[in-house]
Amino acid sequence: MSPQDAWRPRRIGLYVHIPFCVQRCDFCAYKITAGTDLRDEMTAFVEMLKQEIRSVGRLANVGSVELSVLFIGGGTPSMLPIELMEQLLECVTGQFRLAPDCEFTVECNPSTTTKEKLRQLRALGVNRLSIGVQSFDDHILTEIGRDHSSADARATFVNVRDEGFTNFNLDLMYRLPAQTRERLLQSVRSAVACGPTHLSLYPLWVRPGTRLHHRLQHGEVSIPDEASEFDMWRAAAELLAASGYRQYNVFDFTLNDESRSRYTFLQWEDGEWIGVGPSAISYVAGRHLTNAMSVREWSERVTRFGVGTTGGAAVSRRAQMHRTMIFGLRMMPFETARFETQYGVPVDDVFGRELQLLKDLRLIERNDHQIRLTAAGVQRINNISKFFYEQEDALQTLGIGRTGLPIEESDL
Repeated sequence: MSPQDAWRPRRIGLYVHIPFCVQRCDFCAYKITAGTDLRDEMTAFVEMLKQEIRSVGRLANVGSVELSVLFIGGGTPSMLPIELMEQLLECVTGQFRLAPDCEFTVECNPSTTTKEKLRQLRALGVNRLSIGVQSFDDHILTEIGRDHSSADARATFVNVRDEGFTNFNLDLMYRLPAQTRERLLQSVRSAVACGPTHLSLYPLWVRPGTRLHHRLQHGEVSIPDEASEFDMWRAAAELLAASGYRQYNVFDFTLNDESRSRYTFLQWEDGEWIGVGPSAISYVAGRHLTNAMSVREWSERVTRFGVGTTGGAAVSRRAQMHRTMIFGLRMMPFETARFETQYGVPVDDVFGRELQLLKDLRLIERNDHQIRLTAAGVQRINNISKFFYEQEDALQTLGIGRTGLPIEESDL
């Protein structure tokens, strides 16, 4: 370490959660407020959010850190009136020092991302956008309750480029209702034509309590089975590779290393970040903290305590090792030297049995320096993670099995 690096402020991230949407998607299980006339609610929310940011700034001794990442997610942050976004940023910069190369991302939705809004965001210093499209198939967009059309999405990306953004992500989903392999590939082709520097490809998870779960239970809609899902993912990944995109984790593809999401690296390679807003999570100074899920409970806690935190724990060295494997294996590749540098012991001395089993199951490939998920491993990442859990985790609904019934996340 150079003398300059030794005295450089510690670099962390800040995640800000905005729980508002124009309408709730059928697959959404999050605590959000939906509507088209929410200015009063958003104004009151931002005031409360500013209070939490100021409190966190005092409690976290942020004078010794700088933000390498500022990520405003949701929800639909692009719904916020620009004056509220300005107030929010002014509060953040009043408490935190932003690194000169800070990656400043705002999540957007085509229905709320006008040319004027893009110009205003760029003027505020936003240098990365993440735009949720999910599909370029209008029938599927209607099936999942999106509030935009494929034409809206294409127009948004024209405006993004016109306003000078050079680093932007496009979100797609697969295993959607009525989706076939070819319909997915057509969406991938449309996405590539929009020119994103980064593309995320997420599977649909069907959560209990959502409209989509209800419709599946009552036979009103169907989604692809496991075999079709795997075929869809493989075909999409191959098309993206042929289009110049390189996969660097289980969900994300990028045209170049500079466009990789720094926020993802913070989360999955043991970085530190502070989360503010309802349902936000923090991992900082060896502690894992969670905020209240609902806006009401979060607001009550911020009013009473200054922060919305409901729980937390100091993470032991052993638990940190488990955490490194759970999230680190999502990166492609996982560098084994990073584990040894962090903990002073080779990864095989701690998790050799688990890694050998995963290799025998053909879920990972490895050499002396790297571990990489196979195609089958990417599809089973949630189950692979459970090899490294210290205690049993909640099951998740993953989709429809060959029996036609929802399948649950379970051990291999």
